[in-house]
Amino acid sequence: MSGIERIRAIQDFDSARARAFRRSLRAILTGRAQRLRSIEPVLRAAGLEGRSFGGEQEIPVDRIVGSAAPDFKSGDFDPGFLPINRRMRERWTRIYQAMVEGDELPPIDVYRVDDNYYVIDGHHRVSVARNLGRPMITARVINVRTRAPLPPDADTEALLKAAEYAAFLDTTQLHRTRPQARLECSRLGRYDEIMQHILGHRYFMSIEQGRDVPLQEAAASWYDHVYHPIAEAIRRHGVLRQMPGWTEADLYVEITRRWLALSEEGEAAGPDPAIKDLLAEHARTWWRRRRKIRLPP
Repeated sequence: MSGIERIRAIQDFDSARARAFRRSLRAILTGRAQRLRSIEPVLRAAGLEGRSFGGEQEIPVDRIVGSAAPDFKSGDFDPGFLPINRRMRERWTRIYQAMVEGDELPPIDVYRVDDNYYVIDGHHRVSVARNLGRPMITARVINVRTRAPLPPDADTEALLKAAEYAAFLDTTQLHRTRPQARLECSRLGRYDEIMQHILGHRYFMSIEQGRDVPLQEAAASWYDHVYHPIAEAIRRHGVLRQMPGWTEADLYVEITRRWLALSEEGEAAGPDPAIKDLLAEHARTWWRRRRKIRLPP
């Protein structure tokens, strides 16, 4: 590599490190995380189910969101894989030069959780690839299965939601008995309400069948005979499209509440009347909000 290219590599390292410093100042002011995201709290929240080797493949660099390495390795980078420590300059610039020249570098090693990747080994290569704007990088992938899904930018609230969902699945085993089930809730505390529905369903199943029905069996029956028909009605009416920000499980909880309220008032009850009532109220609320917006003269 020419001396000019080496100078360029050093300049790019210094520029990247300066960006990391500016980001750290903003992070201090805003109270946001300054460290590269670790996989450990993700696995604690979402619940580790198992691992399998996914082979060597090209993965998107922008889907690499954190680290699975000890702090002494991951602590050299900020949340965007920008280098923090000046002592990294020599190694970082060597990798930079190799990438620019097209030298063959060994694959990085990553865990894949949902569609996101956490680096086991290869943090410097990821940092340089990001700096060079490379869209893909070669990796040896280990697929990690979790009970609950997680978004790539999971914050504290998202981790708590995932922990609730993972605990719910651990109790009901729906991820095994009904793997097609997707019951993500956008708000904390809703799984407690869903669990009460399952326990009520279990109670009536036990009476009808004259036996103590296991919770996991009752949960599967609840999904088939209670949740699924309501979910079908939600899709039929296009509710998710009309109420952005809600999940199907959110809507299930709200629709069952309205179903019960309509029944107690002597009105026509069931999924369809409850959905129509919800959409009508949502439309009224939306219109009131719109009328409050004052356009400048």
